[in-house]
Amino acid sequence: MALRLVEKTTTFVFDVIAVNVALFATVWLRYKSNIFPASYDQTIQYASYITPAIVMTSAWILLFFFTGLYRDWYKESRIDEFFVVARTVIIGMFFLLVITSAPQIVEFAQTGNPRILFTPTKFPLLLTYGGCMLFFATTNRFTIHTILAFLFAKGIAENRVLIIGANDSGASLINELSKYPHQGYKISGYIDNNESLKNKDFQGTRVLGTYSDIPDIVKKEKIHGLIIAHVSASADEILKILEHCGDHRLVIYMVPTLMDVITGHLKTHQIFGVPLMVLLQDHMPAWEAQIKRLMDIIVSISLLTFGAPVWLLTALLIRLTSPGPAVYSQVRVGQNGKNYTMYKFRSMYVDAEKRSGPQWATKNDPRITPFGRFVRKTRLDEIPQFYNVLRGEMSLVGPRPERPVFVEKLKVEIPWYVRRIKMKPGITGWAQVKHKYDESIEDVKQKVLYDLYYFENMSILLDIKILIRTILVVFTGKGAN
Repeated sequence: MALRLVEKTTTFVFDVIAVNVALFATVWLRYKSNIFPASYDQTIQYASYITPAIVMTSAWILLFFFTGLYRDWYKESRIDEFFVVARTVIIGMFFLLVITSAPQIVEFAQTGNPRILFTPTKFPLLLTYGGCMLFFATTNRFTIHTILAFLFAKGIAENRVLIIGANDSGASLINELSKYPHQGYKISGYIDNNESLKNKDFQGTRVLGTYSDIPDIVKKEKIHGLIIAHVSASADEILKILEHCGDHRLVIYMVPTLMDVITGHLKTHQIFGVPLMVLLQDHMPAWEAQIKRLMDIIVSISLLTFGAPVWLLTALLIRLTSPGPAVYSQVRVGQNGKNYTMYKFRSMYVDAEKRSGPQWATKNDPRITPFGRFVRKTRLDEIPQFYNVLRGEMSLVGPRPERPVFVEKLKVEIPWYVRRIKMKPGITGWAQVKHKYDESIEDVKQKVLYDLYYFENMSILLDIKILIRTILVVFTGKGAN
């Protein structure tokens, strides 16, 4: 949404200003103001701090980026944001203390004299700087988000939401949500599977359609989220709802039962002023997701660049050992059901599926060329996909992407398969290091369980573990046909 982009851009620009104001305010307070007579020094020039200001600004903005300070804070309270800003400032000041103390640390290691580590000016100066950083960064963000909340309350840049369930629970929910217009959410109407309610009003709000109408309503009304309001909804009913909206980028909330809250099956959030559970939510914190993307870019560029001679030789051998192109492309289903073109080194004969149609590879598959078996066993066929990673269509770690024809079949046969589609596909994944190549629907079902485990436990450490195990799989040839 345009206003959200403006908000993020404005926050970024004012963060840059705030970081610089904090630095020069610290210089003024410590050396120019005479508030601290012991450090008062009129000979110090502001111009000498321009280079440090550039370095510090870059470092702080990078830290803000990785700690999630550029996520959508309009959904959360100012108190929560303050604590994240404070945590970020503390982390930054710790790194600054370590970096500026490096010479003293070396000298301390050589002499063992603890007084070397504690100078009478460094800590007061850093404390003042930290206080200025916290004040200006917090004031900047509070001001921007207060203005944003005011605009939302005026109906600008609304997020449209559907209520699933035209009943007393849904009506009560609409009444509660109407108390928080500054959140920027507008109720577009109800969805209810009772055909007799369609296109009628229920307690002042229109019933727009049934579950099967969700895809059309989402497009027509430009819906951003759904709230499942009827707390007695069965798992099968929820699955029906998810089946109709799984390919759309929707945030799906559900009113929790008391048992849900007690057992902790799903985390409950205070959203729109009411407790709601988020289904199919992203489990990786924003700062880890940014590191994950940075890892994707660095590893992909390094591998494609430094391994170029090997990849060119592989392509040449593929051309020499069987007629046809060295690289082939195929449409796969990506994150949130969006199709993209995936690239691989060819390991099968050209037009291998012309007669048989789409099917999974099998052991001793006659469609695979002799050199193709080596390529698949060593996972060399996956190398061109690092180009997809650079494009942001894939990640190093994630569930393997399937073809559209298989996805439609798997949605029907495997419960919660839609949850797998929510993730960005990967070159390798937990399922790939735990299981063999897919040969049947049963193999896919088993891998879905591994993929859902990954989804629930996503972290940088788990990604690193999977990458290490993938390297071992490549050297041992485990799991390949």
